[in-house]
Amino acid sequence: MDKVSINESYSSSTYSKRVCSVESLETSTNTSDSAYDQAPMIPNNSPAVRPTTLVEEAGTFRGTEVAQATLTPAGALLKLNAYSTALLIPEGAIPKHQRHSVVLSIVRDDKHHVPVPTGPRSTYLSPVVFCGPVDTKVNKPIVMKLPHCAENLSNWAFSLYSAPDNVTAWSKVVTIGEETINTPALVQIDKRYAYVLTETFGKYVLVGESATDIQERVACKKLRLFICGPSTIPEFSDVSLRIYIVEDNPGAEERCRHCEQEIGGVVLGRSTVLHFADVGQGLIIDMQCVGGWRTKSTSERQTIPFSHVWNSNCTALHCSFTLCRTEHDKCDFKIEVQATQDCGTLESLSAIGAPATMSISSFVPMPKDGHCQHSSSSFETMTICSVGSGSGDHTNVLATDRFRLSKDVKRKLCRCLDPPTQKRNDWRMLAAHLNVDRYLTYFATRPSPTDQILDLWECRNRELNALQQLIEICRTMERPDAVAILEQIHTAPWV
Repeated sequence: MDKVSINESYSSSTYSKRVCSVESLETSTNTSDSAYDQAPMIPNNSPAVRPTTLVEEAGTFRGTEVAQATLTPAGALLKLNAYSTALLIPEGAIPKHQRHSVVLSIVRDDKHHVPVPTGPRSTYLSPVVFCGPVDTKVNKPIVMKLPHCAENLSNWAFSLYSAPDNVTAWSKVVTIGEETINTPALVQIDKRYAYVLTETFGKYVLVGESATDIQERVACKKLRLFICGPSTIPEFSDVSLRIYIVEDNPGAEERCRHCEQEIGGVVLGRSTVLHFADVGQGLIIDMQCVGGWRTKSTSERQTIPFSHVWNSNCTALHCSFTLCRTEHDKCDFKIEVQATQDCGTLESLSAIGAPATMSISSFVPMPKDGHCQHSSSSFETMTICSVGSGSGDHTNVLATDRFRLSKDVKRKLCRCLDPPTQKRNDWRMLAAHLNVDRYLTYFATRPSPTDQILDLWECRNRELNALQQLIEICRTMERPDAVAILEQIHTAPWV
């Protein structure tokens, strides 16, 4: 697989290369009207809603970590906004007249993590996400959106792991670049998100390690540090401060809050981004105190071994410092923390960036950020094409759980773009423009390739101007018939 990318989308290197890959595909494509009406009918006396059976124990999920919906043949879009995670179940995924209760959740508790059987240099890149019930059957692939913390995508070898429950061991579903026609799931990696196409419900996590296909390349992921402690300054006793080191994904702060709630602590501060590279060197944390406080131990420095950070298996890794008063009458209290990867003899390594820093000047809980705090100002992916400016600001992201394209519009687009054309400006060129042409062979096996491409587009592109971008792509493809279909969509409430 070509590791070079446009706008850091993990796909083909240039548009011309993508078109070449389109031309290599056989033109014999199923030209049916997609799979909408191919589902078998079931009797009207079937149960209206099948009960949901969660694999997690009662109490595992909290309100911000679980979304539930009733799935009908019209499909569903479940979102966990605090974690930038979503599950799209397309229209026609279940037969007519069926209804199922489905959930999407973040699995946080460490007791529910069976370690992924990865190598010594593998690391978690996404949260563990569950969609279920695991026995839910669909006749069209679902699309799951997972945030990831990988930097410099071409330096990574990505693998997707899954498990049906909390007892069964994880199994590797696919390694990107090693897909076959029988691979049970496909993964599209964009700059900040991974999109999983699968027909199987269960637990999923994205794992990565340094790529070694051509030459040894150093993988680097982004971390954040959170400092936690008591909500008020004790007058006479010592103070214990805990530092958590977590993947820089949306929901990192919420994850630390959850850990601290169990011991009565609060989140006091958040660091800048820490770039942590696969170089075998540990993490050095220095703490300095002023204003009548000092660390109780003789050292203000702690070193965390590389493997404890890199192979944390999604645990809320932390170290602690105990502070004691030196002067009771001083009030200019301030704590500064600096974290950096031990460069050792690797000082010239560009993967190791500037130290992560944070400071607190009071024991006041850090206010919750209403938006997903993340190092990137454009966390929402804008990698599908070069049309429009696309700031990626959260104010520019669609908040509704409605589908952009109705069943009727998709059916018309499928009839329009599924049949092969002499100019090759059909579904294959659409896939090339959307940076998903790595999966041309897979799309060709679907009843409607266009239908599957648009399902992936629907989940990847929730920006307000995404529909206009799609129209511009169709214009570039010289498909005025597709443009006319899209322009007939009435102005929606979110525009």
